[in-house]
Amino acid sequence: MALDTFVAGRYTNTYNAVDVGITEAGYELQQDSKQELLDESDAYGNALMDMIYRGGDVFLQYECKAYKAGSTSPFWPWGGAVLGQMLTAAAPIGVLASGVAKATVLTSTANTPAAAAPATLTGSLSILAPNNSAKLLFNSKLRRVPIRLSLLPSLNAGTVTWFLTT
Repeated sequence: MALDTFVAGRYTNTYNAVDVGITEAGYELQQDSKQELLDESDAYGNALMDMIYRGGDVFLQYECKAYKAGSTSPFWPWGGAVLGQMLTAAAPIGVLASGVAKATVLTSTANTPAAAAPATLTGSLSILAPNNSAKLLFNSKLRRVPIRLSLLPSLNAGTVTWFLTT
């Protein structure tokens, strides 16, 4: 019997149902909470007394070793998802990110400890994170594609979620 519960195992990923390919180190999920701090009063000075939950943000970050549609599409989703293209009549300035966002689906590898921890993670509204200065290096080395996605909230069966797991 194992000493504890250890989980390891590769995940594959699709963005808009297109394979992202091999990554450098897998996928990193970041979840940030937002609070209004109750931290100033005449009785307790600047001491933190409590907080009011005000939502949050979720990000998924990875670096693709493959340079193909599945990795370049999330790298630049604007202007029709064409690198170097700022806008088109169908994808103008002012479009909502939720209207451009695509589903990203992580799927665990069968017969590994990660097979059900979770089996899948689906962000139905995934889009390039704001203020993300992604860089592509054009030289004789492997062209890696760095991706940082915001998982926008969506309404699922009456509940607002950033992502769903199975």
